[in-house]
Amino acid sequence: MQGYEGELTQEGLEQVRRLAERLKDENIDKIASSNVTRCRVTTEEIVKRIPVPVEYTPLIREKEYGDWAGKNRKEVNWKALNGDFETIKPPNGENLIEVRERGRRFFNTLVERYGNCDKTILVVSHGVFLKTFVGNMLGMSLYDSMFKLNLDNCSLTELELNKGYKTGYRFNFINQNEYLRSSDRRYNISKK
Repeated sequence: MQGYEGELTQEGLEQVRRLAERLKDENIDKIASSNVTRCRVTTEEIVKRIPVPVEYTPLIREKEYGDWAGKNRKEVNWKALNGDFETIKPPNGENLIEVRERGRRFFNTLVERYGNCDKTILVVSHGVFLKTFVGNMLGMSLYDSMFKLNLDNCSLTELELNKGYKTGYRFNFINQNEYLRSSDRRYNISKK
């Protein structure tokens, strides 16, 4: 589905519970979450274990698919759109450049609010948004961000802000997800 609001599946809910359990001992001061239902459910599960303030923001929503939201790939025709990979967008939707710009605005907001203090902000967002955001921070093209970065659902990526770093930030890890593996059938090995 293209940018579908939707609900979490049973597997998704189990992954959210595992994520929340993984985070329960972290020193999180605040959560910034997309205001889309899937992220709200994720955030609410985390807050059960870590009661911190939450800010829901549209800045970190998934890519807007406009008139194509909720439609499957067979119902839309990307090839009929004009533009290249970065600039094509569905009717009344947004392109990857616009998603990246939202990510930049969000990052600048975080730096303005928390850049001079020792706070841990958990960001709960979506796949396309996070790939463009992380890829941008790593200096990757949008194409490489989308096809060379792997960010699993409910995985963790840690970005640390510090003026002492050459760029002012660094990634401590990307796509940490070992806490999800036992719920993933690919990693369950049955003994006979």
